[in-house]
Amino acid sequence: MCKYAMMVIILATCAESVMRASAERTNDGGVGGNGDDLRITAVSTKVTDKVLEIRYQIKNESPHDAWICEDISVLLNDYDFEAYMAEDRETLLIRRRLDVDPCKPVAAPPHGRYLRLPEGQSRSESLFLRLPVEARFFWRSPASERSACAKRLVLEIGYYSGDLPGMIRRIIEEPGSPQTIYGTDGIPQGVTPPLKDWFKSILYFNWYNWPNQNVWHRDEEIQIPWTGSTRIGERVLRIALDGLEIPYEEKYDRPKTHPPDLSRCTRLEILYQPSLLDCFFPYPNERTLLSPEELTYLQSLRTVIVDDQEQIKAFSRELSKQKIIGGIISERSSAHVVCYDDSDHLTSFTIYDGRAIVTEDGQCIRCIEVMPSLKRLTATIQPFALRLECANNLMNLSSLLQFLYGDDKSYPVSQWCDALVNDRRLDDLPDDYEMKYLMCPAADQAKCHYAMNSKCRPGSATDTVLLFETKAGWNQHGGPELFRFGNHDPKGGCVLLNDGTVKFIRTEEELKQLRWK
Repeated sequence: MCKYAMMVIILATCAESVMRASAERTNDGGVGGNGDDLRITAVSTKVTDKVLEIRYQIKNESPHDAWICEDISVLLNDYDFEAYMAEDRETLLIRRRLDVDPCKPVAAPPHGRYLRLPEGQSRSESLFLRLPVEARFFWRSPASERSACAKRLVLEIGYYSGDLPGMIRRIIEEPGSPQTIYGTDGIPQGVTPPLKDWFKSILYFNWYNWPNQNVWHRDEEIQIPWTGSTRIGERVLRIALDGLEIPYEEKYDRPKTHPPDLSRCTRLEILYQPSLLDCFFPYPNERTLLSPEELTYLQSLRTVIVDDQEQIKAFSRELSKQKIIGGIISERSSAHVVCYDDSDHLTSFTIYDGRAIVTEDGQCIRCIEVMPSLKRLTATIQPFALRLECANNLMNLSSLLQFLYGDDKSYPVSQWCDALVNDRRLDDLPDDYEMKYLMCPAADQAKCHYAMNSKCRPGSATDTVLLFETKAGWNQHGGPELFRFGNHDPKGGCVLLNDGTVKFIRTEEELKQLRWK
């Protein structure tokens, strides 16, 4: 019997002990195990000769939001967690958190993506490990190539408690100065920049393109940078699984991947679970932009058939780009894809949250970025997706306007587009900023499709209209007479209120009910 088959038997007999996994607590400078009434619990294990899968649940039993680390990005290293053997050579540490010290100099600060988990809610995740487990490091390489067998697995996931957006605002607004770092011999070793400088590349809360091009839900997702030796309050959920026998190899080679082959595919059947609504519009703030009839309609849709050969080829090309084996996936929603050559079944796989692919044999391939082709394959949702993208443009502009002019007595009404593009505080703006975030994606190509309400001030009532959709133009400003219903289909237009709320207005009566001064 081969060693991996023997390992399967051993792991299967240990399933009961794995299910009795313990959640640990620590008190090392704000790092907490199951503190703040945030709970992590092992649910099940599944073992093949190639893969170890561990399902677990995180539940927020606290009276406030929690922000769970969903992803870590470090230049071209797109692993979403670290995996390495602890010093005891018996504990395999799986770590997805940002607030740690690197083992070598960092060329560019990595950043983490954190998702909001509201009070009383839970999320289910699965950790997929290809066997034998290969070392993964964010900031270092193994000293030597060695093999080992882990008898214990410890999973660590970073999170923040409470008002993470408010914490970031305070960091950005507080003055700071560089601090000198001294070695143990008292000799200066370097300079630590002000804390807010770490946020330079993702300042203003995900409002511009890079590196937050995949962050559209600024009320639900936040990217923050690694902040060097300065700690900003990240805590850690930790769970330990004992009684295991996990083969481990300490090498640093990216494993070869074999994404599903769709070269002979002529038809796709996609089953969305729980529904198209849950897969594409999961957040409450998105659903406020949909009518009750639209919500009911999208909730009823689950199956999509695709037989357009160009669309299938584009989908196949996107699948072939995915290179990362293993990962941690969220089970919030899924798209089960069945591929046919005419009537012959070719293969099937499941895409979770647009970020991870699980094949028929249980292999997990983590997507380098969210797969946009799923939206293109599902034509039904296109007008609603464009509506939400337009709303996100306005929410990002709201964050920017509040940052630049929130303390002033007035907005730069008559030249507001020029002011945003030319403000010297925004030197890191991408070249296509004015084309991307000032333009409604559902309208014809133009530099800008939004106007500013001439009567709105930073101190106006929170429900006063600040920005709204209009025809193509630049620096447009005025009142409801400029509002345009024709940018979208079904007809309507987005308005941004002074507190950052976005509404979708469908009728003249709804337009009249808004506060304009």
